[in-house]
Amino acid sequence: MNEISDIRATQNPELAHAISAWLNRLSCLVRRNGEDGTDEQIALYAEMLIRSFPKPAFSTDAMHYVADNCEWWPPFATMRKLLSEHWEAAKLRRMDGRARQIAGPSHGDRQELTGMDREWRRYYDRSSMTNWIGEGEHSVDPRDAQSRKARTLQLIREQSPLAFEDITGRKARPDVDNAAWADPAVVRRSVREVQASPMAASFAGMLSAAVTRFATQNLPIVEEFFPKSGTSEVRK
Repeated sequence: MNEISDIRATQNPELAHAISAWLNRLSCLVRRNGEDGTDEQIALYAEMLIRSFPKPAFSTDAMHYVADNCEWWPPFATMRKLLSEHWEAAKLRRMDGRARQIAGPSHGDRQELTGMDREWRRYYDRSSMTNWIGEGEHSVDPRDAQSRKARTLQLIREQSPLAFEDITGRKARPDVDNAAWADPAVVRRSVREVQASPMAASFAGMLSAAVTRFATQNLPIVEEFFPKSGTSEVRK
């Protein structure tokens, strides 16, 4: 086949086929310019990617992650960066899953909130006391207030299950905790939620602090969109 003619000399033609097929499927999910996603380009991308990633890295979840973060067909550097983010996070999740299987389920009473969990609880309480009125606002429509409350609870549920449970009395997802910051998909999703929030200035600082503390390797993702930590300035 033309799309893999340049990589048949590699030691793993089966993987080359798999990567080419993965790239072709991805090309159907993003917008392309005239020369994007051609057989020649896919062959070159596959030749480079085969040197960096094993077959399990090219999953449907990885394809979704790349497509979700690229409206247009990405240049190779961006493709490799996003694949690396997803693959490293997938490896960490597998390691964490094995560790939990060995350790077994945890027990015990709920602990007093500390650190970032306490900060999220305090932020919720302050926002609730002011009826979800943002900085510079004098009032807010009741429907907007409810929407802001719901978005804030969703964000807290993602980033601080302990604070979410303390606020609502409901159990958060058991597999989401501060270790979730190591997952670049969580960080990128959180960035988008912060950008959409009228309270972005406050959220951006907390987001940066949490990623700095729990997953420094993903701080560049935050800095892509918030070049000045703790502000709502968005990099276009």
